[in-house]
Formats: sequence, C-alpha cells, structure tokens
Amino acid sequence: MTPKQKDMRLQAESHYEAQQWADAEHLFNALAEQVEPDGNFLHDRAVCLFQLGRKTEALSLLDRAVDLEPETGYRYASRAWMRAAMKDVDGAIKDYRKAIEIDPDDAITLNNLGLLEEQYGMRKAAQERFRRADTLSGILREAGVNPPGTESDPEPTEQEKGSVWKEVKAVFTDATHRREFLNFLKNGMRS
Repeated sequence: MTPKQKDMRLQAESHYEAQQWADAEHLFNALAEQVEPDGNFLHDRAVCLFQLGRKTEALSLLDRAVDLEPETGYRYASRAWMRAAMKDVDGAIKDYRKAIEIDPDDAITLNNLGLLEEQYGMRKAAQERFRRADTLSGILREAGVNPPGTESDPEPTEQEKGSVWKEVKAVFTDATHRREFLNFLKNGMRS
C-alpha cells in the first residue's frame, strides 16, 4: 500500500468509527479499486453498505471475507449477524455454529446463537449456549473487565480511547487475543 492509500484507509476507518457511513464507503470504494482488500477491509466496507441500506452488496462482501479467512470465527459471526438482521435465521444459525466451531470461547457468539436457537424453540441448546456465554463472561468480570453490551459497560474516557482500550476491545473481537487473555487470567494474571 502506498502512503496515499494508507492515509485513505486511515480516513475511511476514522469515518467508520464515527459512523459516517457514506463518507467511509466512498473512501473504501476508491481504495477497493486500488488495493487487494483484506478481511477487515471487506468487513468494514460491508458494515458501511449495510448501514446505507445496500444489504445484498454488504452480504456479498462478508462472503468474500469468509472466503479469504475461512479459519477466522469472527468472519462467520459477522456474516451471521448480518444474515439474522436480513431475516435469514437458518443461515445465521449455520454461520454462528461455524464461528463457535472455530472459536468455542467467543461469549458474544454463543449468546447470539442462543438467542436464535431460542426463537426456533431449541430451548435446551439455547440454555447451554447462554450458560457457556455467562461462564466466559464471568471469568472476565472477575478480572474487572465487563464484556461489551453489558449494562455496566462504561463509556471509555479520553485516556482509555488510546491503545489500552483498543487492546481490551481486541479481547472481544479477536480469538487469539481472547485465548491469550483467558490464559493470563487462568494463570493468576501472570504472563
């Protein structure tokens, strides 16, 4: 990537973080014509398109992200979320199950799958998903980390918005970070 392309990507990501979907999509679109997109690029662009009402295109980008990174559970979980939002519950369940197969310690994915299974009347399977998600979330809470989306998940301070907050978020969005963090906790918070 050239310096100009790197700058464009940073600008696109800044607009994405600010939920300025049209501005971010404009930059992602321009970049897509110049560089080979990676999974994160495709994901972020897909979210922009989804938010702009271009759901079929968005899902197509997530399909490409899964094809690029078939061993990354987050790719399947992202596509599952989008499928569920598009009322493709069967497709969402299939993707969530694949995500859990890859990353069985993803509490958010376990919870989301449980919600869909509960809607389908699969109460026993849903309860097991919720129990496992709660157990994983409990380990984090005991360490003083609230999983995202919980009522006690505070807004980050300006200081936290730096690298520390990004690391905490990585625990919830990246399987490798999550495993490292859980091992850290299991080892009594020692490396």
